[in-house]
Amino acid sequence: MDVFASPHYDEAIKHVSAAAGAGDAAKIVEHTLPALEHTMVGALNAKGLTKSHTDEAVKALEAALDLVKNKKATEATASVQAVVEHLKAANTK
Repeated sequence: MDVFASPHYDEAIKHVSAAAGAGDAAKIVEHTLPALEHTMVGALNAKGLTKSHTDEAVKALEAALDLVKNKKATEATASVQAVVEHLKAANTK
């Protein structure tokens, strides 16, 4: 993994954790958007297994945003919770 990607994954994990504990649609969006941004920036240099986990995290974050738009906060929370494991796996050195 590229050493420059790690801080982005750390920030994404912080936001994803906050979104997973939010329970309210507005807070989920508030934290999911920056998590998505940091994950996508981290993905720019990712390769191999890190890239696979990052891609899955991006898909789950986008799905969470779609679920919130459709007033499905509970499902969005579950989607965001899945991201935590992908980001932790992507962030291992």
